[in-house]
Amino acid sequence: MIKIEEEYCMNMNGQTVIFPWDEPMDIDAAALIDEGAIPMDLPEENKEERHKQAQQLAAEILHLEAILKAKKEELKQYVEQNGKVVVGDTQFDFVPSYSWEGNWEALARHIREKGLNPFDFFKLGSTEATKLMKKTGWDEEQMKEHGVFRVMSGKQFRSSKVK
Repeated sequence: MIKIEEEYCMNMNGQTVIFPWDEPMDIDAAALIDEGAIPMDLPEENKEERHKQAQQLAAEILHLEAILKAKKEELKQYVEQNGKVVVGDTQFDFVPSYSWEGNWEALARHIREKGLNPFDFFKLGSTEATKLMKKTGWDEEQMKEHGVFRVMSGKQFRSSKVK
């Protein structure tokens, strides 16, 4: 079991791990973090320097995400072998996930009988659309010809591979 104490955190191998956020920070930086902002000392007058610092921040994020992924895999293996791990009011364990399967045509008929439009409930998500295009050989243009098109539903801030 992983034990969290005020001064250090031990991983499964008994090693002491010091996290970068464990370093002391001033009140202004702490306030920015509490507000959800990331403190970056980026002078307005030097765009090139600001960009380099942003790249460094991005590199640090990728590094931390890689560490997080490895730690989660280590914890996952432990939980598989030994059961759940509780830290404070949070537990790490395997929980079931559910999806719905069945006779969609019959369900659509019953929805119509209630005076509702089944298509208000049956949505074609990105995963299903991709699967449909692979199985039919259709591309986006052919999907449009069949009355289905892709729309942007919002923006997510995340990393992705450069193409």
